Amino acid sequence: MSTELYPFDRFGDGHNYDFGKEHINERNWLITEIIKPELPNIIDNVEKCLNMLNSDQIFKLPISNGSASSSDNSPTIKGVVTRQGPFILDFQAMLRFPDFRKGKQVLYRMNTGRKFPLVQLGTINSNLSKILKSLEDLEVLDDIEKFISDLGGVLRLITNSINTLQNPPRELIFPYNDNFTMKHMFQNCETLCDSTHHEVSLELVLFKNELSIDFRNLTKITKKPWCYIDPETGKSLVDKIKEQLGSNRTKSLSDILKANGIQIEEPSLLNSLVMTTFNTEATTIPQAQTFISRCVTFNNKVVMETEKIAITTSDPTLISISSKLNALEHSISNHYSNLVI
Repeated sequence: MSTELYPFDRFGDGHNYDFGKEHINERNWLITEIIKPELPNIIDNVEKCLNMLNSDQIFKLPISNGSASSSDNSPTIKGVVTRQGPFILDFQAMLRFPDFRKGKQVLYRMNTGRKFPLVQLGTINSNLSKILKSLEDLEVLDDIEKFISDLGGVLRLITNSINTLQNPPRELIFPYNDNFTMKHMFQNCETLCDSTHHEVSLELVLFKNELSIDFRNLTKITKKPWCYIDPETGKSLVDKIKEQLGSNRTKSLSDILKANGIQIEEPSLLNSLVMTTFNTEATTIPQAQTFISRCVTFNNKVVMETEKIAITTSDPTLISISSKLNALEHSISNHYSNLVI
């Protein structure tokens, strides 16, 4: 027969039992006996992620929008993108938009000898380096409170890295990127992407562990007053009206248009013809609704998307890194939760 002693049994009524000291001892035992012995394996997996991310191995990833052909009226793309580590080494694609340059194919070839950095992979690279340093410090750290705090910091960096693989930051996506990728990847950017009435944009980001490539054919808006952009704020009239509609839902679109000095005309064939021919600053409510819903401010001009090609290409390294990071997050999250209870 055996007897199990509980804390209060040792002191009778429990008045002399030190809960704080017992909690410290428990956390110290978790750190010493459970967490620290696992740190070498965790460090090994972080190093593997770093090595994969910075590998000299070259990956050639095909890009194509499938069965679409230049004989029909659909946008088409076919090419290859080459990645090494956190950089794009080469990008070549034959692109065709029916409404851009009379539907002729345009070759987009990346500047020879240059590397285009994938910002998201650069962020993850930096995070993993910080994680590795913190984990190595944790192996010899005796301060319990600092150990818990630093382990929480490691967990936040891992979660941030996973989120970065899944979703690009706002400044990298359309329309907030101002065609950054196109400008920095191709030397003759204006020749490739610009015409009198259109501009082609390129968005190249990581999305859901894949390399995501979006080409858009954008119509430049020249109709007044929708083409106006405030030189001080960089915002267009469309931006201003969207903000006013969002902040004051009691006002109608008609009221907001009038408050911005826009003359409203009743829809009619004659009015539409006059406004189109003479580019007047008057508008009808349906026209205003179209501009507000479809126009965006992009690269210091107001544009409307007319055609788009969206491609995702599977990258085995990104899938493997994501899997390891998710496993690390699960393990460290469990340890951290046990310590802060």
